[in-house]
Amino acid sequence: MLRKETYLKALREDGFGARPQYDCYLAELPPGEMNKEATGCWRWRRVGPGVTPADPAPTQGSAVPPAGGSVVGYVLSTYTYSAWKGRNLYMDNLYIQPQFRGRQIGKQLLEKAAQAAVAKGCGQLRMHVANWKPNEMGFLAHHGGEDLTAKEGWTLFRFEEDALRRLAARSTF
Repeated sequence: MLRKETYLKALREDGFGARPQYDCYLAELPPGEMNKEATGCWRWRRVGPGVTPADPAPTQGSAVPPAGGSVVGYVLSTYTYSAWKGRNLYMDNLYIQPQFRGRQIGKQLLEKAAQAAVAKGCGQLRMHVANWKPNEMGFLAHHGGEDLTAKEGWTLFRFEEDALRRLAARSTF
């Protein structure tokens, strides 16, 4: 498991280094606005590949630099490739702070991700959702997402770092 400092350094390098690995869009309140009563005055800001952060020092617990306002939500994505469908945008995380949910911020961030996917020539937008998060699954389905587990029976596998290293060490290729 990575230490927090190591993780933040890697996250910053992976997002803003010489070869960025992800895109991120933020929904934030304008500078000075901090309360949950704010009504729709969201600012949208892209951070990630090709964007130089204004402040290279991360704030407490944050991987992205502040721009004066409070971050209330974000979508973090990368690009993948499917032998059947070509380039895809994979949404690793779509998150809205609980006190700001129900204000269309998630919908707008999902639409931003879709715009990025279309602009990059992607054939699909993909996201994994835990089966114990029915609200999130319903949200994605409401906006046109398909549950591939239910529809096609796909099961997701992963190799954690230890298993990955053992597998790589056995390679004779």
